[in-house]
Amino acid sequence: MAVFEFACRSAVLLAALFAAPVSAQSILPGGGVAPMPSGCPSGGQSMPPPKYPTEIYGATGTVTLVLDLDRCGQVDQLWVETDSGYQALDRAAIETAVKWRLTPEFRDGVAVPSRVRIPVEFAPPSPQQMADYLARAQAKWDLVWPLAQVPEVAAARDGSVDGFVPDASPMDEGSATELLSLMDGARREGREVPGGELGWPAVRVSNDRGAFQWLLIEDSHPAAPSLIRQRLVSDGKKSFYASRILCGAAKPSACAKLERMVRNWPRQQPGDPLPQTWSAPLSLPPRRTPSQHPLGRSRLVPEDPKHPTDPAARPVWQRG
Repeated sequence: MAVFEFACRSAVLLAALFAAPVSAQSILPGGGVAPMPSGCPSGGQSMPPPKYPTEIYGATGTVTLVLDLDRCGQVDQLWVETDSGYQALDRAAIETAVKWRLTPEFRDGVAVPSRVRIPVEFAPPSPQQMADYLARAQAKWDLVWPLAQVPEVAAARDGSVDGFVPDASPMDEGSATELLSLMDGARREGREVPGGELGWPAVRVSNDRGAFQWLLIEDSHPAAPSLIRQRLVSDGKKSFYASRILCGAAKPSACAKLERMVRNWPRQQPGDPLPQTWSAPLSLPPRRTPSQHPLGRSRLVPEDPKHPTDPAARPVWQRG
């Protein structure tokens, strides 16, 4: 498998630059009017809408979530009952819903755990929203584009370039350990994905704009702690990734081995040059047919014999 996907489509980069509005519908067990019970964390109901996943700007769909709530209205388990057909929309709904706090259900004046179904609708942008989005995208791209320009890199007969193209742009200041600690927020927000193309466990994290990727080397590997930054660049004829290594290993030999392995990465197939002017609408990936998923048992709510659940089903998120 290649070290990373080298389809350098500028649309993907630009789509990750800005947020768009999203509407959410909800069915609240307590109607949002009863006070929080005593003994619960302070604060009331909070249901901020999910952020629109801008890498698929313009996509629409509804994700139907089922939340298991404790007596304080906090989410204990989360299930996707019906997906939207787009993984990005499903993920955005999940990442936001796990932080929601609803008004709990009251029975005979006592707050009790409950299960609630909430459809989260991602509405299409209006023509004005799309126009505003493109204007903001161009303004941001006017700042990003010059930084992505590099001297021309020679290509082979098949059009490929080296898998490792050194990046002259410096890494952020700090040691590998310090920079790794800054990635904790990205991990908590679910932007990490498994690595492993290097031949050892790694973590890949993309930043909000998608112009950078990081391979984080941690734990027990001899080269830990180390980072490899991959930056999308263009030489005017093609776009590709340039890389820079920051090795924090105690032994110089481990850093030397890491650099040798990275320099032997498979060759990458470049994409079109990054455009200086962006005005074309963004294309959407194919939409899957939305499907239903089985619900499992709540850890807090007794099983309803009239609506049995699948004991083998697993929630997409669980507290603790």
